[in-house]
Amino acid sequence: MQELLKDYPTVISQSVQWGDMDAAQHVNNTVYLRYFESARIEFFNQVGFMDFSGDDGVGPILAEASCKYKAPLTFPDNIKITARILTDSITEYGFTMQHVVYSEKLNRIAAEGTSRIVCYDYKNRQKALIPSELREKLRS
Repeated sequence: MQELLKDYPTVISQSVQWGDMDAAQHVNNTVYLRYFESARIEFFNQVGFMDFSGDDGVGPILAEASCKYKAPLTFPDNIKITARILTDSITEYGFTMQHVVYSEKLNRIAAEGTSRIVCYDYKNRQKALIPSELREKLRS
C-alpha cells in the first residue's frame, strides 16, 4: 500500500460507513465522489486555498469529476483516499487533481478518478487566474 500511495501528498483515512452502501450491498457510486471531495478539501487546506473570504475572494470550484470503479467497497472496511495535482495540467485558471481510494480489506485500489478545479472569484461570480503564490505551491 505504501508504495502505491507514496506519490500523493495528501492521504486521508476513514472507515466505510454502513449508510454508504446501497440496495446492491456495496458503497454507492456517488459516495466515491464524496471521498474524492474529502481528500481534495484536505489538500486545499494544506496549501491554504480554502480561505477565499479574504480581499480577493478567489477560491476553488469543481468544474468536472470522473471516477473509474475498480472493486466494490463494503462495510466494514478502512480506506485511504488521496489527492495530488497533475502538474502538467496547471493552466492560468485551473488544474486537474488525481485521486485514489485504497481498500485495506481488499488490499487494492477500489477506485481512481480526477477532479478538474477552476479558480473562481466568488465576489464577482466569474473564473479567476490562479494566484501566483498558489501556483508556486501547486508546482512544488
